[in-house]
Amino acid sequence: MPFYFFFGIVGLVAGGLIVWFLLAEHPFESLETPGGPVDSAEASLLAKEMADDGRPINEDTITRLLQLHGAYVDGKINDSLAAAEAARLEAEPARQATETAPEDAS
Repeated sequence: MPFYFFFGIVGLVAGGLIVWFLLAEHPFESLETPGGPVDSAEASLLAKEMADDGRPINEDTITRLLQLHGAYVDGKINDSLAAAEAARLEAEPARQATETAPEDAS
C-alpha cells in the first residue's frame, strides 16, 4: 500500500513534464514585434544598411513600409488585404483568357 504514494508522486512529475513539453515552445506572444511608432533612427539605419548592400531606398519609403508592416502585424489591414486578393482573383480569369486567346493568322 505505501508504494501507491510514490506512484502518485511519479505520476505528478510525469504529468508536469508532459505539460511542460507541450507548452514550452508555445508562442504565447507573437514572434513579430507589435506595430508602433517608427522613429527616424530606425529608418535611417535601415536606409544605410540597404545602401551598403547596393540597394538604396528612400527613408520615407522605409518609414511607410514599417508602418504598413506594423499595421499588418496588429491586424489592422486584413480587410484591405482581403479586398485586394478578391479583386486579384476576379481579374485572374480575364487576364488568362486574353493571354491564351488565339491570334488571327490571316
